Amino acid sequence: MKRGILTVIFAAAFTVAALGASNAAENQEAIAKLEAAKGNYLASLRMEALQTGNPVPERMSTGPASAWLKKVAANEVNMAANTFEKKAQRSVSIDGKSYFTNGGASEFNLAENPSARFATDPLTNKRVDKASAATYADASGKVYYFESDATFQGFIALATPQTVYGYSEAK
Repeated sequence: MKRGILTVIFAAAFTVAALGASNAAENQEAIAKLEAAKGNYLASLRMEALQTGNPVPERMSTGPASAWLKKVAANEVNMAANTFEKKAQRSVSIDGKSYFTNGGASEFNLAENPSARFATDPLTNKRVDKASAATYADASGKVYYFESDATFQGFIALATPQTVYGYSEAK
């Protein structure tokens, strides 16, 4: 009887450990994207310092992870190039949904290539329609598409000193 109980406990502990490792492995891709967003954010701070004539600090604070990506209006995103353009883009209606692009070949690509109208949520790895996704951009203008603002919050919550190199939580 004791051996049976110990076997069940051991099996349960092993399953929990395996699931934890699986979740960590699944999040590695999302954490790599967070690292890229952090790098672009820090590069933008360095560039700003250079442009204003201020000295570039040797060691820069990463700031809160929520500062690495900012919510952007979908109509300012070139959805074919997945870039934040900082100005209104041309609206293209496809299957009753609005997509945005700078026109020309990009518009043709969205119209003729259905896969160009979808992206993968960085947290959940689910396919999301760009027309209805929550759009966020990093400092370089790269756009990230999320199922919702809640999945964006879950994405930035992955940033901890243990997962993102050099990250220090806001105080």
